[in-house]
Amino acid sequence: MKDKKLDQKQPKGLEKLRYALFLLGPYWKHGRLYMVIITLVSAFVEPLATFLITLLPQQAIDSVMAGNTRNQTLMIIGVFSLCIVLITALRKGVDLYYERPMLYKLQRRIQSEVNEKALYTDFKYYDNPDFYAKFNFAQEEFAWHARMAAWYFPHALKDIFTVLAMGAIISQAGPVLFGITAVFVVLGAAIGLPTMKPEADLSVKLNDVWRPMDYVDRMLRQKENAAELRSSGAGQKFLKTYDETANRFDKVYLPFVKKVAPFQTTQGVVPHIQAGCILAYIVFFVIQGDMSQIGLFASLSVASTVFATNLGHVLTNVKGLLQMSIHGERIAAFFEAKSDIEPPRESAVAPPQGKYEVEFRDVSFGYENAKFNLKQFNLHIKPGQRVAIVGENGAGKSTLTKLLLRLYDVNDGTLLLNGTNIKEFDVHELRLRIGIAFQDVRVLAMSLRDNLTVYNDVPDEKLWEVIEKLGLESVVEKAGGDLDKMVSREFTEDGVVLSGGEAQRVTLARLFTGEFGLLLLDEPSSALDPLAEYKLMQTILDASNTATTVMIAHRLSIVRDFDVIYHMENGAIIESGTHNELMAAQGKYFEMFTRQAENYQAEQNNS
Repeated sequence: MKDKKLDQKQPKGLEKLRYALFLLGPYWKHGRLYMVIITLVSAFVEPLATFLITLLPQQAIDSVMAGNTRNQTLMIIGVFSLCIVLITALRKGVDLYYERPMLYKLQRRIQSEVNEKALYTDFKYYDNPDFYAKFNFAQEEFAWHARMAAWYFPHALKDIFTVLAMGAIISQAGPVLFGITAVFVVLGAAIGLPTMKPEADLSVKLNDVWRPMDYVDRMLRQKENAAELRSSGAGQKFLKTYDETANRFDKVYLPFVKKVAPFQTTQGVVPHIQAGCILAYIVFFVIQGDMSQIGLFASLSVASTVFATNLGHVLTNVKGLLQMSIHGERIAAFFEAKSDIEPPRESAVAPPQGKYEVEFRDVSFGYENAKFNLKQFNLHIKPGQRVAIVGENGAGKSTLTKLLLRLYDVNDGTLLLNGTNIKEFDVHELRLRIGIAFQDVRVLAMSLRDNLTVYNDVPDEKLWEVIEKLGLESVVEKAGGDLDKMVSREFTEDGVVLSGGEAQRVTLARLFTGEFGLLLLDEPSSALDPLAEYKLMQTILDASNTATTVMIAHRLSIVRDFDVIYHMENGAIIESGTHNELMAAQGKYFEMFTRQAENYQAEQNNS
């Protein structure tokens, strides 16, 4: 089911033009001076240069035909040429020293806005394929289409002013030449009208076509996928996906060609017929054999061509406006997605210090398009308590951590921290007080120092203590003793490559550089062998005395010493107690623990 906030009434007709202005928004917001300068240059400087270039032949030839001296004629040519050179130099200088650097800065700013919006968009939207497609399109295309919008509006003015300038020259020949030129331009534009929407739709459709190919490219670039792609048939399946996607291009493009080919072919012929008609009119009805009008002939020939070209641009700009509106609407849908959790709130309360008391009070929750749900779920964890939550996959264990991190809000009931509704707290400050170690290890493409201090910056002395405590000496050795060495080869060839166990230790080390009221450990040591896992968990638990601790576990051997163990099944707690109490009850926990112990013993015997 689509999110209601994404499924809003769609604008129609002229209302969609606001999306073209939406694309222009970032340039006006961050580069208002840039827009003013580029508009002035495009609307006045460039048409002036075109006007002088078009007028120069007439002025030079008329000077000769009038019997002026060579020096007088050269003076005319020199003055016009100097003006043209100065204007061209000014335009090139603006382009090289101002426009290009500003474009780069503005595009980076726009890309940063997309990323910031993504970071402050509620996590639930990532479960929505429609939203994810819009996010992907915005991230890849917003900066480009915004740049095109910023280019479009000044150049639209340039075309209009160039048409006016050329019109001033053509007016020397009377209104008929205007009429001939305008008729052919309007005819060409009218012939092209049926192609406007198919071309705009094609751009959007092709973006969806290329997405699987982009995914394959990305997977093949990432080292962590290299072994799997080579040791299984996954690599060949990816190549097959790539080829199939390429074939989809033909299925999208060929129907488009069939729609537009007759119109675009005819449209391409019109300018040549137009040029012939204009030339014939100038020769037979304007010049009429009068050699003194050769200069006028030269200027009219150039002016009529430039006039027709720019008038055609003015009409073609309508198509550009339509395309911008279509792209802008899709990008705007990403920015207009309303989030309830992530955006900062002035009324939010700072999270408490010390150990957290956690209470799920009659909590109900379910994911969209999924059968799993919590119903009237209750759980109370005392401050400083070490609690383990166990159960089969899909029981709802990780859902509890997501609710505690406020990645989702409960549908009904209340989730309390220290007796206060979790929604009252500043969510971003709260998360810095909740240490989390996920089973799915994510070492970030940053320095070793930054990877260890994602929660809180600490002095080097503290970092070295953490490195020794977590057994990260091998990582430091790989980094040549440099804490600022990149722990990735994403951006540099000399970055450090970590083993699975090392990566897991790095992510766990983060828990020792923050100040937490609650620790959430979601099977954080699964990449380690049982002995190393046991030692590491003892280190973590010894240091967890300053926080309430919740462990999500599949290996029951590591939770034997926890204060309380809760066994979940289908979103509900079916038994709870200490390890000894649960073993004595001989329920499902007893069955799971016994089975795991037998499997481990069998593995040891076979090794």
